[in-house]
Amino acid sequence: MIDAQPINMSVNKTNASQHHLTGHACYMRLLEISDRPSPVEIIRQLRQLLDQLFRHLTREETRSFGNLFARMQFYFDKYTVPAHLEEQLTILRILTYKAINHHLRTDDELALICIRTMADTICHFFEEPIPEILESLCSNVQDKTLSYAPQLSDELVPQLKCLVTQVGILQKKPGHAPYFMLDCRNDELGQFQLMISESVYTHATSLHAQLRAYDTIHVLYCSKSEAPQVYEAVSVTRIILEPDLLIDISDLAECFGRHGSHQLLYLVRKLVPQTPGIAAFKGNVVNSLLDNVLRDPKMELRQSFVEAVADHVLQAAAYGRAELNSMFADIRSLHWPNLLQSAAEMHNRPVRIEPTFFSANYGLQGRLDILAEDESDPLRKEIFELKSGRSPEYGAWKNHEMQVVGYNLLLQSAFGDERRGSSAILYSAAADTPLRNVSSSRQAENELLALRNEIVSQLLRLAAGEYDILDKITEEAAEGLPAFNVVHFTAFHDVYQRASPLLRTYYQQFLSFLLREYLLAKCGMYSAAEREEDAEGFAALWLLHEQEKLERFNIMPGLQFRHFDTDSSTVVFNVEIPVNHNFRPGDTAIIYPRSADGLFPLRHQVLKGRIDDLAKDTLTFSLNNRQIGHDFFAQQQLWAIEHDIYESNYWIAATALFHVLEPRLQEKMELLLGRRAPQTAPQRIPVPKMFNDNQQGILQAALDAEDYYLIQGPPGTGKTSALLTALVGVLAATETQTIVVAFTNRAVEEICRKLETKGIAHLRMGSRRSATENRLRQYCMEGDIAGAAQFILQQRVFVGTVATMATRLHLLQMLGVKTDILIADEASQLTEPQLLGLLMPFRKFILIGDQNQLPPVVAQDDFFCHTTQPLLHAEGISDLRCTLFERLIRRCKDNHWHYAWGMLNTHFRMHTDIASLINHYYAGQLSAGSAQQSYPHNMTEHPGSENWAQILSKGRTLFIPSPLEPTSKMNRTEANRVVSLLHYLRNRYGQRFGKETVGVVTPWRTQISLIRELIGNDEQLQAINIDTAERFQGAENDIIIISLAVYHPVQLGLLQNLGVFHWEQDRVEVDRKLLVTLSRARHQVIIMGYEPVLRASSHYEELLNSITSCV
Repeated sequence: MIDAQPINMSVNKTNASQHHLTGHACYMRLLEISDRPSPVEIIRQLRQLLDQLFRHLTREETRSFGNLFARMQFYFDKYTVPAHLEEQLTILRILTYKAINHHLRTDDELALICIRTMADTICHFFEEPIPEILESLCSNVQDKTLSYAPQLSDELVPQLKCLVTQVGILQKKPGHAPYFMLDCRNDELGQFQLMISESVYTHATSLHAQLRAYDTIHVLYCSKSEAPQVYEAVSVTRIILEPDLLIDISDLAECFGRHGSHQLLYLVRKLVPQTPGIAAFKGNVVNSLLDNVLRDPKMELRQSFVEAVADHVLQAAAYGRAELNSMFADIRSLHWPNLLQSAAEMHNRPVRIEPTFFSANYGLQGRLDILAEDESDPLRKEIFELKSGRSPEYGAWKNHEMQVVGYNLLLQSAFGDERRGSSAILYSAAADTPLRNVSSSRQAENELLALRNEIVSQLLRLAAGEYDILDKITEEAAEGLPAFNVVHFTAFHDVYQRASPLLRTYYQQFLSFLLREYLLAKCGMYSAAEREEDAEGFAALWLLHEQEKLERFNIMPGLQFRHFDTDSSTVVFNVEIPVNHNFRPGDTAIIYPRSADGLFPLRHQVLKGRIDDLAKDTLTFSLNNRQIGHDFFAQQQLWAIEHDIYESNYWIAATALFHVLEPRLQEKMELLLGRRAPQTAPQRIPVPKMFNDNQQGILQAALDAEDYYLIQGPPGTGKTSALLTALVGVLAATETQTIVVAFTNRAVEEICRKLETKGIAHLRMGSRRSATENRLRQYCMEGDIAGAAQFILQQRVFVGTVATMATRLHLLQMLGVKTDILIADEASQLTEPQLLGLLMPFRKFILIGDQNQLPPVVAQDDFFCHTTQPLLHAEGISDLRCTLFERLIRRCKDNHWHYAWGMLNTHFRMHTDIASLINHYYAGQLSAGSAQQSYPHNMTEHPGSENWAQILSKGRTLFIPSPLEPTSKMNRTEANRVVSLLHYLRNRYGQRFGKETVGVVTPWRTQISLIRELIGNDEQLQAINIDTAERFQGAENDIIIISLAVYHPVQLGLLQNLGVFHWEQDRVEVDRKLLVTLSRARHQVIIMGYEPVLRASSHYEELLNSITSCV
């Protein structure tokens, strides 16, 4: 709308040290927004600024907020805000939401009024005057205000998503059913009350206990009362607490028994380790048999059984041939005839196997076994749920019935009330009537939703630090449950109540920490103000418009089906709509069909998997559901892909915390808390000759350690390529069995490559395509289960992700694999609870990492990570983000246990000129491993040479100042310079130019997008790694170009990641992100950025003073 002009900006160390918003930064952002080309784009950006502002204002509140509505209303209620401004901000929130979702026509005048409202808001909250340039811009709308009139409906309201502002007292009058009033706000209705009486809403009393002010609820069907601005629940009303937090239906269903629902069972199943037995394995096999016979009715039982067992080879080997023979005989006589009959009945119908659906109407998610359709009736969709266990004499077990009830709600949400079709449970072992119909009554649906609300309430309270619910887990509370459930209730009660105050506090604090991460990943609760990409969590799938997803680079919306590989269950798509995105191979993701009228993921089956390969024009996706076929993809013209989350990872860590409380592991906890010194004893193991004495000493000390050893490996010191492989190689030559883990599949694959290079035999766990997994599968296909078990037991080295090992370690132990030694690579990228549970069974562990490099990704706001518990402070635990690796190293240094840790001090990557920029972060301990790392810079400037040749000849560490461009997270001048430099480097290197030559690091996705846009269709330059520091960790290039694209000191909070390095008496503050960025370069590093802002950081000021400036 206007030409961007700079505001007078003073930069100082004080405002740079703050990570939070300032009024000045908001005004500059507002100016940038005003320059957007269209009113709708301006309003979309204003919405983001409004959201960021209120995240900032509520950053120190101890409760969670489901959305912007909740944050704003909470702030207005707690703090004094002028009535006119509160009204205008409320309208601004409503109008921006409507405009984004195309429910409101916009024009230049409306955009200017919105800008003026935002300027007034910034002025009020930061007490900084509105800059003249903004005053001038808005002068024509000086006297105009935003207006919006809510309309109270006189009808039955079918759907109402609203904010609870106050929960009234539960009224219990004689002769009347209990009732209460909710004060609510909604964009359409404004402020209103909702009366909820137990006479029509059966679960009113329990709902009253669950609800709190600023909760978001979804009200389905309520009626206008005779009283003004009052609505009331009616017999068909349903109320869903925090509907964007989806709970899995199978988890809910398992909480039901003959006597109704057990509200604590969900938590107990999540918090107490559950070891699946052979019945669960048998259930998986029977499910596979049904899937196989549906796909190929002529498949014989033996072949199908063998294939099903081969898909679960570890379980098969653990249980042994005798159990498998017994299982096969049972299946052949009882299950197989029923499976054949059921498959025959569905033979001529379109069948979806294991489809996944999400419902934000009911706050549910689930994966059905079978969804049968009818080509002549698109609305007929029938549910078949397979159960391989014992069946009741008639009807269905309550938990199975409730599972089907939940799936009916899912289909109703996805396909509408018009959806038709029956629902049935197939008891495959039943002698009589194996297929049993399940009727989904409104009462049963309400019971399920009421339990869901209770569980959501429990999770919210635990995340907020309210632990009284844990005291209610007792043996008495398990009354009416099966014996195996009672055992889990008793186990939790015994260890939790008997735990020391320290261990109970440890458990509570880390449980809340994990649940906050879980809630954030699911629906954005507890997210930091500056992390816009986390604002909605996974719920962004349905909450955000396509354009917003594109602006966050979180979607590829136009994929066209090309090919399906049945053997590997991979699908290849053509990228028909090229967009800038942040996907890369290895990412977990979901795909779903793109409708003709847009993106509607909640109306479709969603497919989960991971990206195997990603090129400019194609994407290869590996499906988790191996039952999908070619025809399913061919039916849809276009597909979309978005990011997924692994919910199980959060619960694996939460379950592992149970071990903290167990009396049998208290000695281990004493060790892990640093209360007991680790032991060491010389080992008579031949050690290979390493590169130098430092490596030799660390390798020997790691082998001598009896409890644990910690290895800090600065960049380029060969902690994985040299030391880990040498360590594993030595251990593999002994009778010791070693398990090696890393956080990501990518890191695990790198470890496997290094081991293969050294000829070290190992078993890669969790990869269905690895050579060893294929060999195990072949044993099964040949019927040699004993051979598979023997092959596993003979292995000396097992490698997998932390999550894989956490779920499979018990099977390895069943086979007789010894838990001798655990080696965790990149341990400094794992939070304490992520690693803790895995360590517990092992006699000894070795952690390899570097606390000076990037820490684990923790998305919740800093405020929630700092614990105020004195008991934990006394043990050195004050920040829950701190890794076990870093905490133990600090403990070892404090207690002078020098034999328990070591730091590699010889690097083999960086030229000494580059290493000198980060060496102070290691107290000057690093030295180069080869003479060529100290060779002089031999590129000389020649008269008349190109500008880039002149600049690059000035040294190995260069700074190119950028002009001020007040645009958020991008700088066009820098982007143009980066692309120009890439073209020059290609010409200079000629045939030697490739992906290893140069990499580009920038903090912002927007800048990455701009650079790639300027590169255009140049495939060679597009192949260059252009990414954030977080995604560069572990990579290296000859030349690293750094585009910082900053314009205001407030951005330094996102640019930096600060930590502390202790060395003897020194305490060094480390900018971990800067360290990682600089240390990716072998020969030369070129930094671009706006100097006045960068010098506001002491770390960047020291850097700029140490390198050559090319003005």
